[in-house]
Amino acid sequence: MPAARPASFSVVWWIAARYLLGGRSRLLTGTARSALGSTGLGVAAMVVSMALMSGYTSSVENRLLQSGPLVVTPLGEAAGDLTSADETAGRLRRLPGVERVGATLAGQGALASRGNPAGVDVWFRGVLPGASSFGAGEEQLEGSADGFEAIVLGRQLQRTLGAADGDLLRLTAIVGSPSGQPRFAYRTLRVTGAFETGFSEYDRSYAVLHRDAVEALGALGVVLEVATSQGADQSAVHRSIEELVGADALVTDWRRGNRDIFAALRLQKWGLFLVLGLIVLVSTFNIAAALVVMVRERGRDTAVLAALGLGPRRLRRVFLVCGLSLGAAGTGLGLLLGSLVSLIITRYELVRFDPGVAEIYFISSVPFDVRALDLLAVAGFSLVVVGLACWWPARLASSLEPARALHWE
Repeated sequence: MPAARPASFSVVWWIAARYLLGGRSRLLTGTARSALGSTGLGVAAMVVSMALMSGYTSSVENRLLQSGPLVVTPLGEAAGDLTSADETAGRLRRLPGVERVGATLAGQGALASRGNPAGVDVWFRGVLPGASSFGAGEEQLEGSADGFEAIVLGRQLQRTLGAADGDLLRLTAIVGSPSGQPRFAYRTLRVTGAFETGFSEYDRSYAVLHRDAVEALGALGVVLEVATSQGADQSAVHRSIEELVGADALVTDWRRGNRDIFAALRLQKWGLFLVLGLIVLVSTFNIAAALVVMVRERGRDTAVLAALGLGPRRLRRVFLVCGLSLGAAGTGLGLLLGSLVSLIITRYELVRFDPGVAEIYFISSVPFDVRALDLLAVAGFSLVVVGLACWWPARLASSLEPARALHWE
């Protein structure tokens, strides 16, 4: 008895293969070919869309991590203490994976220029040369020969101000006071360069000065910027810093600061998955139609098999195997085609943005990242809907009465 199940299972597969590949109906040259092609195209469209969203999300995330360091913001009494911040920076430099730590003074104010006298709201950072944020070079932070302090602007901010290198700007900074009331401090600064992170939010509203220049303005917030080593695990470094500073500081990075962007991208990715899944869903009707044709054309053969003792359950399995075989073949073809298209698009950078559009989307070209988990999700979805579509034709075949079928044949 235990050997009966494998034998009956092999019989089901043998009959299904004969139905698909043999006989006068030549199913694979007609309806089944259409079902195979439509399923393959639908699956390929899903693979390409998943690769697009995965590649874009990964590129933006990597750009965030490359463009901005981990940010440690002291809390409590140490919030404005630059000496304490420098001591903490010394301890952070000894952590594995940490390449550079800079104690930065952060502030807010407005910049006015000859080209834009109304002024623009800005966030500014005061850093020491060699530990600068946003890629500002050491030579750019040195003061000019005529005594004016240097300022390095975000590229979009420079365009908004209409300022060229060497122009003078007027900074109005909002700083604290011993009484707790905010006050204004003013400085005239000379533009010595510009930086570009690729993120519009930072390139249009951030500026970098020498830390001594910002410290002279008055009491401002202290921020520690931690740059990780090449290839270091950002999450592991993040955890190490949190263990070191404890509850005395808040540890964030640009990726966490822009979590809403990634939440929206994930939602968009799975929204595309469901929308393009409708293509696969429609293609399953072709597979169901192919099985209905098979049931009608193979009615006599099915009746003979039933008369010889092949029960309704095994007859149902025969047609389910036929349908699922078509669906699996179409799914495999679609996975291969979608992966190949994604590889070609990535290899030759066929999806590129103009510089103006690239500032909005953060990257100049989109890589199509084919991930195993995405392929499994697409394949699983396709096979499930194919199986559901095949159920009714298979049930129709199993309910066929041998005597009536042979009589009409």
